[in-house]
Amino acid sequence: MKKYWPLLLVFAMLSCNKQTDSGEDESNTISETREKVKTEAAASYSEPVADKDKLNNWKFAVEAFETPMTFKYLLKIQYKELRVEDTLYIPNLGIQPVVELKKGAEDLSCIIGFKGKENEFKEYKKVMVEDGELKITPLKSYRMTTKK
Repeated sequence: MKKYWPLLLVFAMLSCNKQTDSGEDESNTISETREKVKTEAAASYSEPVADKDKLNNWKFAVEAFETPMTFKYLLKIQYKELRVEDTLYIPNLGIQPVVELKKGAEDLSCIIGFKGKENEFKEYKKVMVEDGELKITPLKSYRMTTKK
């Protein structure tokens, strides 16, 4: 038994660090559910609505909130008195998802995205006001595949 001890030790170490078919370390996977859901917005963007109505303090705003599902976020969008909700699904990149909201090129527009593995911004959806109407447009789609 003594002569097999180093071999058993190596085998035990390798089995603890098992890799999936995609080449990712299974011990480093992200849970599909959150243990604790934060009540404050994970990301927010807001800008005032320039209008001739001096009685109201209207705004265009987008907020992303965590849900019990790790890769699903609730979007709350406001334009003047209109309030709508949408869902944002972040692909599982093997890292904790981070939602980011940025000012769009047009007035009253916001780009919704997330951080990639190298901390780069990946745009996903665009929320904007066009001709007085609120529009939500997908910009890109993301899909994860596994290597076999």
